[in-house]
Amino acid sequence: MPAHSQSNSPASRGAWFLPLVLAGLGVLGWACQDSGGSNDSSDDDSGNEDGTESADGTSDGSSEVTRQDVLASIATQVIVPSTADFATQAASLQSAVDAYAAAHTDEATLQAAQDSWRETMSQWQRLELMQVGPAASSLAGIAGEDVRDEIYSWPTADTCAVDRALADEDYAADTFFVTELVWAYGLDALEYLLFAAGDEHTCPTQVQLDGPWAALSDDERASRRATYAAVLAGHIADQASTLATRWDPAGDDYAALLANPGSGDSPYASDVEALDEIFRSMFYVDKQTKDAKLGLPLGLVTGCDAVPCLDLLENPWSADAGPAIVANLSVLRDLIQGGSDPETADGFDDLLEQMGEGQIASTLLADIDSAIATIEALDAPLAQVIASDTAQGEAVHAAVKNVTDTLKGPFVMALMLTIPAEGAGDHD
Repeated sequence: MPAHSQSNSPASRGAWFLPLVLAGLGVLGWACQDSGGSNDSSDDDSGNEDGTESADGTSDGSSEVTRQDVLASIATQVIVPSTADFATQAASLQSAVDAYAAAHTDEATLQAAQDSWRETMSQWQRLELMQVGPAASSLAGIAGEDVRDEIYSWPTADTCAVDRALADEDYAADTFFVTELVWAYGLDALEYLLFAAGDEHTCPTQVQLDGPWAALSDDERASRRATYAAVLAGHIADQASTLATRWDPAGDDYAALLANPGSGDSPYASDVEALDEIFRSMFYVDKQTKDAKLGLPLGLVTGCDAVPCLDLLENPWSADAGPAIVANLSVLRDLIQGGSDPETADGFDDLLEQMGEGQIASTLLADIDSAIATIEALDAPLAQVIASDTAQGEAVHAAVKNVTDTLKGPFVMALMLTIPAEGAGDHD
């Protein structure tokens, strides 16, 4: 059974090194791509020969791709549609969970709610690599508003907090989302309410929940579980709508703030700073996808006392740990290319190609495809695979590590990006 709580972060793993000649190539290439080496986005960086942009904020291919073109492409072709899709899916989830709450004894309504949760989580796992602006942490990101934690707080999770709120009916209070900590709500708490089997609570003895829990009949607990789930689904839908509006060009248009650093109300002083913020979000695939989702439960990162630590896997109740990693890797590809269609998008790969370093992007994209194929070839859910054959799990980890080795090595050095503080000491 999954653990009662999780609050683990992978340990730092030392320093990594790169050949000095690679650094030299990166500097040379960047100088060629952006003559003068200025970090000031006040230079004309529009991407068209006449200094204009195309309607969607990306270049039309008539001149070299610039850093501002990449920012505009990522904003309009990746983040804006992804937040809109998530808002649509979260609204569907709310409807499905409401139907379950209205008929909690009907297995069909529970199944429909579970299916909708899976679809919503798959879309959210794309946004995990887009913790920029409103979704970012107010402590780690520029202009962060902590919206991400309101929607999904893993690996900070505590099912005991959910059990306590259920027993006390705290979820019914108007102030619930103000007074409770994030681990009592969000997609992770909703997963536990929709998928956990059995009628036992997950709190340790010292919490003293046995009495209040036993006082509830099986049907009352099931009814409260469904009602609580509906409350959470409603909050997730509200947060999803807010996030989509913040990015929508027809709403608050945060996309324009990202695409035009150094001007107007943009919180980014330069295109270099804005690209570093995008890379900080992309770095999720190293510290979370590789280390927390795979390395920790496999014992490859400090924190697992008896390998394998299945209780440390993400999405333990739904057994969707594998699909979550696939979603992370899929959107990493889009962010590198600047969109899902490389023919119409301006991405990091284009910058590298202009610098004569196109092979870095080709290697990175090929390794992403290989890692996805490795996961999709598993003949059972990742938790079962790791439980029965740790070597297979380690093969998945190695495939993802191939991606991150290039991402935080040749990729970051050639483009002269900044490794996030939390990843600066990693040596794997």
